[in-house]
Parts: sequence; structure tokens; C-alpha cells
Amino acid sequence: MKRLNTFQKIIIMLSILLLPVILIYTYSNRNSMEIIKNELIQLTLNQQDFLVEQLDMISEQLWKSAYITMSDTNALMLQHDSITTPGYDNFKIIEALEHHLRLESTSYSWQYELTLFSPVTGAYITTDERKFDLDYFQRHFYTNWSYVKLEHGDSDDYYFVRHMTKPFSLEHNPEELGLILEVAIPASNIAYLLEQFTTGRTGEPLFYHPQEGMIALEEADHELTVAFKEVLEAHELGSRGYDIVSASGEQYLMNYTESTWHGWYLIDFVPLKSVVAPLDHSLRSFYYIMGLLMLIGVVFAVVIYRSVQIPIVELIKGVRRLKQGNYSFRIAVKEHSEFHYLFSEFNRMSEETQQLIEKVFVSQLRVRDATLKQLQSQINPHFLYNNFAFIQSMTQMGNKDAVIAFTQHLSQYYRYTTRTEMTSTVLYEELNLIQNYLEIQQMQMLRLEYDIHVPQPLLDLEIPRLIIQPAVENAIVHGIERSLKSGLIRVTGKEDGPYAVIVIEDNGKGLREEELEKLRAAMARPMQDEMGFGLWNIHQRLLLYNEDGQGLAFGASALGGLKVELFFRIKDNGPSDNINESEGSA
Repeated sequence: MKRLNTFQKIIIMLSILLLPVILIYTYSNRNSMEIIKNELIQLTLNQQDFLVEQLDMISEQLWKSAYITMSDTNALMLQHDSITTPGYDNFKIIEALEHHLRLESTSYSWQYELTLFSPVTGAYITTDERKFDLDYFQRHFYTNWSYVKLEHGDSDDYYFVRHMTKPFSLEHNPEELGLILEVAIPASNIAYLLEQFTTGRTGEPLFYHPQEGMIALEEADHELTVAFKEVLEAHELGSRGYDIVSASGEQYLMNYTESTWHGWYLIDFVPLKSVVAPLDHSLRSFYYIMGLLMLIGVVFAVVIYRSVQIPIVELIKGVRRLKQGNYSFRIAVKEHSEFHYLFSEFNRMSEETQQLIEKVFVSQLRVRDATLKQLQSQINPHFLYNNFAFIQSMTQMGNKDAVIAFTQHLSQYYRYTTRTEMTSTVLYEELNLIQNYLEIQQMQMLRLEYDIHVPQPLLDLEIPRLIIQPAVENAIVHGIERSLKSGLIRVTGKEDGPYAVIVIEDNGKGLREEELEKLRAAMARPMQDEMGFGLWNIHQRLLLYNEDGQGLAFGASALGGLKVELFFRIKDNGPSDNINESEGSA
């Protein structure tokens, strides 16, 4: 078990002292929050009950006033046929009814419209601007308060509408009635009542019906109102209650009370953060004080142990760095320190070890560079004699153009391969070498076709010289030349994570899976006489270049032959304007 140092022990002691205080205060704060939430719920429900009672009282007063209007003598005259006859008496009756309706519609704090209609005579008296006839009442006839959209001038407005009849009837048969009185309360009255409800408090009140919709404050946020509606549609409401809900990424206390208006609910959404904000502020202040006390304790602990613990930690870190191979690490030596001599001797030992290792490393680099140049020199003259034979043959045949083209490609090929003083190049120069090499092979083997396509961003990647050509040569010698059909060599490039991958494929005979496994295993073994030199050479050079164990990969090609993948770790290079595509055909 790992032993605790001095600093860790002091921190544990401080935590043991402060943790009970934090837990007790947090528990007390949560209890206070719960009490406040319950009080808020009860207060809001009481306020909603009062508002619902006020709403019911006003609607009841309006309905009683409508009943008195229906009993008026002048109102009863409206159903007599003589009312449509021009005359002074009829004029006085209509004037009296209009005065009575206007007086009734302005007698209360709410604005509403009254319309008295007689299906018998078709006559009507109204405080509204709308036109009324029997067809209207056949489409709009409500014996209970109903929330409907009615045409009002150039716009459509929502009203709570209810009809009283004479004689009394609950059937939808307005043509058989003597009088119909319509009471239409604009929904804006409810919005005004909700606005009064929000005075001096936080919350978003709504008047909601599960089927007919809802009424909100005029200045209410539309997106938030839509979110509230989605919450309400997902809840099954009782006659009275509350719930904690989430809307628009914030938690709300939802209180609801059912009114006598057939399914309408008064609902209030109170954001919880406005309720608990003072308590949260108090809790955060307490945590800040506890954190400050903890910080003071930590500083005190640091002052106590730094003269001993820190130097020991530095020494342990230095030993671990040496173990990891970082021999350039040095410990800062401070004067007048008990560890001055120990640190000085450690630094001297590290410096001597580093010098010795660097000498050995430089020697290894020189050996590796010499080996690399030797490997490069072995690649260049592989097919020289065949080229001379082709030039001689074309000359004897008098094919001057073929000799010129062939020697141009050959000169460019050897101009590049004989620059042995350089060990690296960029990808597009290596691809130019491949294209010259394939043109030379194509002129000697008319059935050979090739395709080179590498994305533009990869062309400036720095890679070892003469590392792709041996893989192409291997595809021709072991793939194309062993087959009598038309040959195809395809060279493509892609990015795969931190690597640029050059893929060389042919449509030759290919290898079976057991032969592929044998080839992969041969790449990991030392060079043997019976083993092919080209691919093993490429694999070893890629291992030196990438320094992470990534070299060649083999697989079956979609063309039918062998697929060889060369992996190069990507480095940041500038863009190139060179052509990244070329094609050749017989």
C-alpha cells in the first residue's frame, strides 16, 4: 500500500474537520428550501382559488344580467312580427333595447358584447359591429361557455360565448325559439385578469383547456408558451394540484386549479430559480468561505512541508526521468538548501551519462546512414541491360521517335536515381520517377497500362528517396510479366489518420491468403538469401522513417492481383502546384 506524504496527511485532516460542517449546513439548507417550496405552493394555490372564484363570480353576474334582459318587456316585443313595421312605437322599443344593452355591457369591469336576436322576426339588437341572422346562430349556438373564434371587423378574435333562449332549451334548434341572447366575452378580458394576477410576483399564468387551447399574457414569450403547452399536453390534470416540470431547459413549479368553465384551468408556472435564488446565494457564500478556509489550510501545509517534501519529490522525479531515458533532465539547485550537495551530484551524474549515450547514438546514426546509402545504391541499376537492348532494337528498326522518347524518360529516370547525396525527397518528385519508369516499361511492354492518382495535399509530403519505385517494379515483375492478359498498374494515395498511404495495385495473378501471411511474416525476419530483396528493403526503410513500427501492408487488390500499401507519417509541408494525376495506356 502506498504511504501518504506529509502534505496528503495535512489535507486529509483538514477535510475531516470541514466535511461535517459542510454536510450539516447543506442538510439544513435543503430543509429550508423544501419548506419554502411548500409555502410557495400553498400561497400560489390560494391565489389561484381566489382568481378562479373572481372569474366565476363575474361570469355569474353577467349571466344573471342576461336573464334580466331576457325578461324585459321590450325584449319580448322583439319576437312580434309588428316590430319590423316602421313606426314610432317600434322605434322607441328598439331605442330602449339598445340603451339597455349598452348599459349592461358597460356595467362591469369586463368589456363584453350583448346581442338579442329573434328567430321569429329576424330582428336583432346588438352592441357589436357584427351582422347576425338565423344562419349565424345555427352555426354558433352554445348553451355553455365556449371558446370560439369570431369575425370582428377586419380580424378574427377569440371570445367566450354563451346563449340564453326563450323559451329555455338545451337543444340545437334556434329556428324554433322565440328569443336568443348572446353573451360574448373577449378573451382579452382573461388576459387582463392574468396580468393583474402577475402584479408583484414572478410566474407565467395561463388559462388552459386541453382541447380548445390556452390564453396567455400579451407580452409572454412565444417559444416559452409553446413549451408550456407541450408540458401541459403531456400531463393529466386533476381538479387542483402542483408538479415540478421542465420547459425550455429550466425547471418550473406548475400550480393548477380547475374553474367552473367546463374544462378550463388556471395554471401558473413559477421558475424555481427565482424561488431558491436567495438560498442558493447563501449556500454558495458558505461554500466560498469553506473553500477559503481550506485554501488557508493548504497554504499552511505547503509552508510546513515544502522545505523537505518538495526536494524529495524533485529527486524522485529526476530518477524516474533517467529511467525513462531523459538524460538531459537537471534538478534546479538552490543555495542554502539541505539538499544542495545531493542535487549537484545528481546533475553531474546525469550529464556524464548523457554524454556517453550521445557518443554511442552518433555512432549508430552513422552506421544506419551508411547502410541506407548502400540500400539505395542497390536499387538503381536493376533493369539497365534491358533498356540498352530496347534502344538497340528500336535503332535497328529505324524507329527514331521511339528511341528519342525512350532515352528522354531514361535520362530523367537516372538523373533522379543517381543523386545519392540526398536521402529524402517530396512525394511529387517520387511520383515523377514512377511515371518515367512506367513509360519506359510501357514502351517495352505494349499491353501495359497504368494510372497514377494522388490527392493534391499529399504531394509535398517529405519521404525517403527511391522507396516507391521498387514496389512498382515488383508489381510488374511478379504480377504483370507472369500473366498474358493486358496489364494494369494503379498508384493511388489517401490519408489515414496520422499517415499518408500510397497504394500500388496490379491485375496480375495475385497471392493466396496463406501466401500473403507468409509474405507478411517474412517482412519481420532478417534478410535471407532466398527472400526477395525489394519489398523487404522498402519495409525496413519505412520502419526507420516512421519510427513507430509501421511499414508495408499487403492484401488482395480489387483488380485481381496484389495490393501493397506504404505508410508515411504526415508532416506539415507547404502546398504544391504540381500535377497530381497522370495516366498511360498502350
